Amino acid sequence: MQRRPPNPSRRYHTATAPAPKPKPQAETTPSTSTATAPVQNTTQQQGGRTPSDNTTTISTPNPQPRVERTAAVSSRRPNGQRTNNSLINSLDGITFKEINFVDFALGILAPGDYQYKGRRYHFYQFDGQENQHIQIRLTGSADNRRTNNLALEPFVLLLDPDNNVLVSRGTTQKNKDAYIFARLPVAGKYTIAVTSRDAKDIGRYSLALRNDTSGYLLDEAAKLDESLTLKKNRNSYDVSKFQGKRDQRVSIRVESVYEEFVPYVVLMNSKGQVVASDLDKDRKYSALIDRAKLPEDGTYYVVVISAVPQENGRYRLTMW
Repeated sequence: MQRRPPNPSRRYHTATAPAPKPKPQAETTPSTSTATAPVQNTTQQQGGRTPSDNTTTISTPNPQPRVERTAAVSSRRPNGQRTNNSLINSLDGITFKEINFVDFALGILAPGDYQYKGRRYHFYQFDGQENQHIQIRLTGSADNRRTNNLALEPFVLLLDPDNNVLVSRGTTQKNKDAYIFARLPVAGKYTIAVTSRDAKDIGRYSLALRNDTSGYLLDEAAKLDESLTLKKNRNSYDVSKFQGKRDQRVSIRVESVYEEFVPYVVLMNSKGQVVASDLDKDRKYSALIDRAKLPEDGTYYVVVISAVPQENGRYRLTMW
C-alpha cells in the first residue's frame, strides 16, 4: 500500500477489495473537490474542544509522494524504556484484573479506587499478539435514580506492555459507549484502563474485549506533520490510495491516536473529485465515512487533514 498518488517513477502496492454484484442504476456524479470544515478558536476544556462558529473552505490538496508509513503505532522507544505518555508511574497499590475475549467485565468506580489526576481507575490486562486486531467497548450505566445514582459517562484507555497509552476514547453525543479499535504493535501484556470522562465521577460500567474480525482493506498508522500543508490555510494533510470497483461500499475511519488534532477525512476519485467526506464535528478525535458508494472502477485517494492549522500528530487509518 503506497500513501501517495501516482508518480511515474515510483512503484505502488495497491489494495483491491472484492466488488459487489452491480445493480442496474444511474451512475452517481461526485461533488466538486472542495469541502467545508470548521476553523476553531480552540480552548482546552475537560472532555475535548469547543468549536467556534466560524467556517472556512478547505480545498482538497494535490497530493505528493512521501515516505512509507509504519505498520502500527507504538509508543515504545527502541530500548524498551517508557515514554512520558504513561498514567501508571508506579505499580504500588494497583490491582490488575484479567479479562478475556468472551466474557463481559462488570465494575463500579468508587471512592478508594486508584486515582490519577483526580480520576478513579480500574485496570484489566490481557495477552496480545503482534498485529492482532482488537475492539474494546466500554458502556456506562444510565442510572436515573435521584439517590444512590451510579450513572457514568465512561472513558477508556489502552496501554502497551510498557504502560504507555496507545489510544484513548470517550463517549460522544451520538454514541454513549466508548469504543477502541486497535492493532497491537507488539506481543505482550496489554492493559485496559477504565475511568470517567469527568474527574471525581463514580458509577457502574460494563467492559467487553473482542477480536476485531472486520477484515480491513486498509490499516495504516502515520503521523501528520508540516511536510505537507495546504497552501490556503497551512493545514497539514496526508494521502493514501487504493483500487476500487463501481458500486463498492467502503467505510473509512481516522483516529487521532493521542488526541493531538481534530481529523477531517476526504475520499476522492482519480479526477480529484470528492466522493465523500467527514469532519470530527463532536471534537472526539475520530472521523468516519460510513459506507460510501464508489461511482466507478479505478484509483481512489483517502486524504487525512488536520482541521486546525498547526495541529498535528499520529493517527490510525482503517478502511473496510
